[in-house]
Amino acid sequence: MGAQLRIAILLLSLVVLSSARYERYVCQVVEDDWCTLQKIYITSRTDLRGIRFPDDQYEKLRIGQHYDFADTDSVISVFSGGLFRRMSRVRYLRMNAVRMQGLDMPDTVLELDVSNNWISRIYINPDRSYSLRKLKMSNNLVTSVASFKYLNQLEELDMAENLIHLLNFELFSFMPYARNLNFAHNRLLEVRPGDSDLILYYLERLDLAGNQLREIELRRWTFPSLRMLNVTGNPIQRLDYFELQRAFPRLWRVTY
Repeated sequence: MGAQLRIAILLLSLVVLSSARYERYVCQVVEDDWCTLQKIYITSRTDLRGIRFPDDQYEKLRIGQHYDFADTDSVISVFSGGLFRRMSRVRYLRMNAVRMQGLDMPDTVLELDVSNNWISRIYINPDRSYSLRKLKMSNNLVTSVASFKYLNQLEELDMAENLIHLLNFELFSFMPYARNLNFAHNRLLEVRPGDSDLILYYLERLDLAGNQLREIELRRWTFPSLRMLNVTGNPIQRLDYFELQRAFPRLWRVTY
């Protein structure tokens, strides 16, 4: 019986090993130095064994269809740190419409586009240093951006069409290089100025359109480079012209 049991275990091990998945993805399309990968299907954090990406050659990686269709041919339910370690040389990453629900923020990517997904869970490690300069996360299910304060190299942040109710501008005191902030078409009821004066020297565009704001408190803000402020589609009755001039001395376009 002992010998038979050992043989049975050996056969079972061989079956498991033979069924282990090994996937080496190659670029289906290469255009303008972008490598496009298709037909990727990852539905859990542990669904990673044997996956290899062509990151030895391309810094720009796009997952999904080559063209901007509504339905993708790839599914990545959770973009985890373990998955990113398999594409660790990538610096520009696009994963549009891959039905993503959870995101572990990659720390060495410079530009990340995860628009048109189902993201509601975001993990940002406070002990890591993030290189991210541009983050596009429009059309998702995000309700809070409080943890984004650790993304202190951000220059552009696109959070349009999410589910954010409250935005505390104290967050942006940790983003001194911010140039373009887009929170249009969320569910903002309040934009808090923060507990101390905030100066953003490089901010040029601020989009808060399509929310539920009744007022914007400007007294603690000084944005010397702001040129465009969009608050259309909010029930704001008036904006203080003199405060606008003081807070945004280079403002040339305001719409409300």
